[in-house]
Amino acid sequence: MNKYTYKVAGHVFELWLENDDMLNNELGQYRPFAIDDTNGEETVFSLRVVTERPVMGEFVREMHQDDDGSEIAAGRIDGNPAFDFLLRGKWQARLLTTDDYREATLYAEGDRTFGMNDAMMVMFALSTAEHKTLLMHSSVVSYRGAGYMFLGKSGTGKSTHSRLWLNNIDGTQLVNDDNPVVRIDDDGTARVYGSPWSGKTPCYRNVNYPIGAIVQLSQAPLNEIRRLRGLQAYVALKPSVSGKRWDKRIADGLHATENFMAGNVPMFHLRCLPDRDAAITCMNAVAPAVEASRQKTVENNYIIGEVAAMLKEGRKVILPVKGQSMLPFIVGNRDSAELVVPQQPLAVGDAVLAWVDNSRYVLHRIIGISDDGRNIQLMGDGNIAGIEHCSPDDVVARAEYVVKPNGERKYLYSNSQRRAWRIWNWLRPVRRLPLAVIRRIK
Repeated sequence: MNKYTYKVAGHVFELWLENDDMLNNELGQYRPFAIDDTNGEETVFSLRVVTERPVMGEFVREMHQDDDGSEIAAGRIDGNPAFDFLLRGKWQARLLTTDDYREATLYAEGDRTFGMNDAMMVMFALSTAEHKTLLMHSSVVSYRGAGYMFLGKSGTGKSTHSRLWLNNIDGTQLVNDDNPVVRIDDDGTARVYGSPWSGKTPCYRNVNYPIGAIVQLSQAPLNEIRRLRGLQAYVALKPSVSGKRWDKRIADGLHATENFMAGNVPMFHLRCLPDRDAAITCMNAVAPAVEASRQKTVENNYIIGEVAAMLKEGRKVILPVKGQSMLPFIVGNRDSAELVVPQQPLAVGDAVLAWVDNSRYVLHRIIGISDDGRNIQLMGDGNIAGIEHCSPDDVVARAEYVVKPNGERKYLYSNSQRRAWRIWNWLRPVRRLPLAVIRRIK
């Protein structure tokens, strides 16, 4: 079989086609997301597409969804998760997957492109649900370096509202018109990504932006907008998220990300007409919220700049650690890191504060260095996917000690700590389960 590898929103997945399968001619929308090498990153799922359907047991249906004639029936066959894809009432393909949604086979006999696209979306949504990632039903535009997401039921006017921004607000670009991906960075930044799935509007852009605002739309005889907070924001967001809500593991993952979004991303409800004034009203309302978010980023960058200046003066800096991306060695929102300017060449296993991917600061572990020493790969000990890149010049400091709330200091590079990290790094492909246990304990 031929393997095709893709990366969407930082998640790597594989598609396998039979050697003579002409379905590879229909992969144009995936090409912007194609990669040649995974660089050691874990694949979230692998999908095989075959033409011959074997004899199977009875399909026990659990859910049926119809979206403008595109239908998905979810259930089980012989105890395994299964999905049937129908188009205007006619069966097109069947997807069988393992319980962890890591391995799947698609039996496609009808409109094979339709079946493959639906299968890839289903697998992506389910396999990334525990990775602070949401596959959403939304139209998205970018404006002044931020992404704006428009939500609503089919026929509400999401695509229309995006076009109103494109036609009336200079500098606006379409990011995706149907199924963008949202992911929370380790530093708490919510970002929206383009994807290979964009509904009836071909827009397959491999780009991402920090989310400026999320706007729920509803039709009305006037244009008015109001801010949503707390439970209102959560309720507005949830229906637009793809997922298998009756699977507790999937539901818990989605809920955690939705809850974070509702509490940290500006959300609004726009009652509107399909006219220019609707776009202007919306933009004028969301802009102040975006500026507040920008100010927070500026403040964070200023703090890191001050840290760097203090270190160069030879002063000791103890920085509180946020988030849980360095579990189990550093517990976020509890422990702090004692930082120093590196006095020796950087090495694999060093925990460093660095500016990565030209976008943000992280305190993560070095997991790889190129032969010429110019490309450093970083990954959080508490992550199971997602590798950042930087140069040696982007490294601000090296974390030497973990400082507990009671003042106790633990050296990160003692023989026992180095040995523990090497074992933990070796366990990366299977550390999802121990991490889940550790998060509950910590």
